Amino acid sequence: MSVDLHSHTTSSDGGHSPSELVRFAAEAGVDTLAITDHDTFAGLPEAIAAGEEHGLRILVGVEISVRHRPGTFHLLAYFPQLGAEPLSERLVEMRTRREERGRAIVARLESLGAPVEWSDVVGRAQGAIGRPHIADALVAAGYVKDRQAAFDRFLANGGPAFEPSRGLEPDEAIALVRESGGAPVLAHPFSLRLRRKDLGSTIHRLTQRGLAGIEVHRGDHTPDQFRTLSKLARKLGLIPCGGSDFHRQSDERRLGNTGVPPLPSETPELLLEYCDSDHPVRT
Repeated sequence: MSVDLHSHTTSSDGGHSPSELVRFAAEAGVDTLAITDHDTFAGLPEAIAAGEEHGLRILVGVEISVRHRPGTFHLLAYFPQLGAEPLSERLVEMRTRREERGRAIVARLESLGAPVEWSDVVGRAQGAIGRPHIADALVAAGYVKDRQAAFDRFLANGGPAFEPSRGLEPDEAIALVRESGGAPVLAHPFSLRLRRKDLGSTIHRLTQRGLAGIEVHRGDHTPDQFRTLSKLARKLGLIPCGGSDFHRQSDERRLGNTGVPPLPSETPELLLEYCDSDHPVRT
């Protein structure tokens, strides 16, 4: 059995409903699964019910969009139960910003000679709208062969149709998660696109502001990346977290694959203990 603390459903940019995802996880031998959809808790009630049916423990989570240059900054947040406030209310605002961003990207695509219908994008997003849904609309319209090509040609950070996220600032996001009783964890740290020295100093600063953990265990980490992040976690007293970042069965990422070595089974308890404890911000 295994633990997977990073997965997505159709409530954001995943390819399967919450109940389907839980069933796939059970079939893959996962016994504890965190649902971490982008900027929403919407899929969790269905997932929790499916978890009871399949004998899976479902951990409440969310992946929050955060402003950062030059790479991508996502903050994972884990909670003892549903109803995290004031975060839940702020996420409603952020989903509105997601739609505004999506419309801006579609407008850019039209000016680039690759128009797609906004209604087509919306129809592909059963939950929060994101760039993957726009990529799929580009594929359907025949402009690119697949989702990766859509990002490479148009949608990647700095690409011709890219529109910066208007998410929270890193310190603001960490404070909001902590205020809501959660444990904030840096997702896929190498997506920050920082040099190793700068990555270390950035994570150190975030730790001082209240970061609880970083993703160390991921199937797409190289052995060198694992060693770098594992060493940082030990040095800074962070919880080494991780997950598959699963989106759909057709992708290379497999549910329960958290790399070598795999994510320790005690990690969920460490996160929940953090939520129940008073961890002052370091100065």
